[in-house]
Amino acid sequence: MVYLMLFFIIACGMVFFAKRLTLSGDNLGKSLGMESSWVGVVLLASITSLPELVTGITSTNLGNQTMAIANIFGSNTFNIFIIFILDVIILRKFIFIKNIDRREGLKLSLITLILTTSFIAGSLFSSLDILGQSPFIVLIFLGYLFFMKTQGGEKEEKKKIDYKLVKKPLKVFLIDSMGVVVLGYFLSQTADRLAVSPIMGIVLGQSIIGGFLLAVSTSLPELIVSVEAVKKGDFQMAMGNILGSNLFNLGTLILIDILSKGSLYTHIGDFNLFITGSAVLIQGIFMVSLYYRKEKLSFLLIGGYLFSLIISI
Repeated sequence: MVYLMLFFIIACGMVFFAKRLTLSGDNLGKSLGMESSWVGVVLLASITSLPELVTGITSTNLGNQTMAIANIFGSNTFNIFIIFILDVIILRKFIFIKNIDRREGLKLSLITLILTTSFIAGSLFSSLDILGQSPFIVLIFLGYLFFMKTQGGEKEEKKKIDYKLVKKPLKVFLIDSMGVVVLGYFLSQTADRLAVSPIMGIVLGQSIIGGFLLAVSTSLPELIVSVEAVKKGDFQMAMGNILGSNLFNLGTLILIDILSKGSLYTHIGDFNLFITGSAVLIQGIFMVSLYYRKEKLSFLLIGGYLFSLIISI
């Protein structure tokens, strides 16, 4: 129970800094002349996804690649589920899909699906490696870098930046980011302790905690930032944060692969592939909903998330 109380105390601190991060990220983006979606994809997504990165590195160094992979794809699954939370609990009507850029959302979703499917395809060639690294993981990383480069140059025009005006919002943004990262790390470590601590006589398994409790805890920054974004009517920022975080998580696979000292696929099992398949399913549901502009189809996200829970127990 001690770790459970500590978990909620840290989570409250995370709420405080994540709410500030939404405002400071928006202010920094404006001072740099960046659009809201680009602020979400680059600035906010990279910061809110750092807890997943830290947890993945820590788990891999401890020889627990199963948890590292479960955390990444469990977080990606929960991140899309955030859209359902926004519609049903925060907005109380299905309007999220209607208020985001359809083309941008489809593009982000498609590249995420391609990279995630590539990871699954790599499991069919687990013995294949180049200099100790899986070529599929390397291709996923290169795909992520290529997309971010094209994303940055597609809409953003070169603008003259007054760095004196950038200094203050940058300082505030870095302070808020540090708060999110530090608390995110301790939150994930506390969740890890909960995995082996009895709660009402029940001890949660490492796989379950890695795929879901840990994923939810490390995705808490994305949830809070997205909630604050839609509250102020900035749906583009929320979309960029959610989908950009998923892409960032996929990009971190290269670090886990390198730290694994050999192909990452030799360290993972069927459980990880089930979690990855769930991420593909829920991302696909969102993509179909967005393509056909059927807002209420996002209600299926809860079905996809529940399915991912069931197959992992």
